[in-house]
Amino acid sequence: MFYIFEMANNHQGSVKHAKVIIDNFADLAKKHSITAGVKLQFRQLDTFIHKDYINSDLKYVKRFKSTRLSKEQFREITDYIRNKDLVTIATPFDNESLPWLEDLDISVVKVASCSVDDWPLLREICKINKRIIISTGGASIDQLKEVYTLFKNHNRDFAFMHCVGEYPTPVECSNLSRIKRLREEFPDIEIGLSTHESPDQKSMAPYAMALGCTIIEKHVGVPTDTISLNAYSCTPPDMEKVIREIQLLESAINGISNTEKETLYKLKRGIYAKRNIKQGETINSDDVYFSMPLVENQLDASKIDQVLDGFRCNVDVFVDAPITMYDFGSTDRKEKVDKIAHYIKGFLDANRIPISNKDGAEISAHYGIDKFNETGVFIINKINREYCKKILVVSPGQSHPTHHHIKKEESFELLSGDCILVLNGKNLALERGRPVLIPRGTKHSFKSRIGCIIEEVSTTHYPGDSVYEDPEINKLKLSDRKYVVDNLSEY
Repeated sequence: MFYIFEMANNHQGSVKHAKVIIDNFADLAKKHSITAGVKLQFRQLDTFIHKDYINSDLKYVKRFKSTRLSKEQFREITDYIRNKDLVTIATPFDNESLPWLEDLDISVVKVASCSVDDWPLLREICKINKRIIISTGGASIDQLKEVYTLFKNHNRDFAFMHCVGEYPTPVECSNLSRIKRLREEFPDIEIGLSTHESPDQKSMAPYAMALGCTIIEKHVGVPTDTISLNAYSCTPPDMEKVIREIQLLESAINGISNTEKETLYKLKRGIYAKRNIKQGETINSDDVYFSMPLVENQLDASKIDQVLDGFRCNVDVFVDAPITMYDFGSTDRKEKVDKIAHYIKGFLDANRIPISNKDGAEISAHYGIDKFNETGVFIINKINREYCKKILVVSPGQSHPTHHHIKKEESFELLSGDCILVLNGKNLALERGRPVLIPRGTKHSFKSRIGCIIEEVSTTHYPGDSVYEDPEINKLKLSDRKYVVDNLSEY
């Protein structure tokens, strides 16, 4: 889930107050280990507003003028956002604001609902090579198909956001069924929700997540003695409740509790020896039977294929004794590999990353498979010719040790999650849509807080081309820290 904290005009024209908002919501993102960004709005008021109305009492004109910030003030704010490990996002409302996106190094471009059919603006935005998120409030499906075609034809990375342009939005007007329609009509792009209900309503965003949304946008702010929030902006405590509800529902949808695992475990049948089996013998199906309860370290019935897969007994196993993971030398390792592969495949599926049965896959465990959760990376080899493409999966809390390549030059692009890349000792937060080049010979490492998926594109990969800073890793044979995974797509 990607969270967008929409600051809009809640900075009240003050860089200082903007930083207060960023601080509060950066703390919230860190506390709950979420991937999030702060969104700003760009307008060149001298041209955006007709000269005859620039001094009028129109509601929006007065608000825009009273909260106006210069480009240099926005630069200070965007730099601050990046320093807080948040993604920079901005909505340009006019063509004249588009150069700011590059000048301020904005990572994600947001198209507001009022601009979804602003073709002079859309035709210029689709030329920008950045991640683009488009709100769909008030637009028909036919209109969205035209927008979809425009951005597809320009090969852009974009998403649609269901939105209701009523501020605040009554719950009964949320039209959440629209999310299902958008997913059906545009199955190859992400769908999100930009929501404007009253902050005391915490259910819309979790419902949207359950319907398949992967992006949630809410207006946020921090009230003070002199600054009050509008009827649809969330304070940090309001937003925290929304995040908690979403994460709880995520667990309810995707998670398997330890209690459930333990309950089912007690009902499983274990594998028992039907005869005395001597050390060094292989066994067949006639040598075992199945009964409950399972005892500690015993193999259950689901592992029978592993037991019969040519493994030899490491010890004597007597009749009616439970057959454990320690009785077969290779089973323990295979079980660990299978466990990791199952997790990685589930992570890829959740992020809609397809895997072919032709793809090669391997576990890179620099200090052994038992320490893989702390140090390592899961690698999917897509192609290796004059050029090479891999998918790297980093588990939550996992790091990849410092190393460099003798021959290979590579680039990393973040597909999902969060990743800190360390280049020659300098931290760099990877962002979607912004590939980072790593020249050959450059020392680098990377880590993830919540887990991530990275696309690596490089020159030809050569075995043994990675030189690690820790000499203990270099001493190991490739076979001691590489584990092949067959048929990852079938897990």
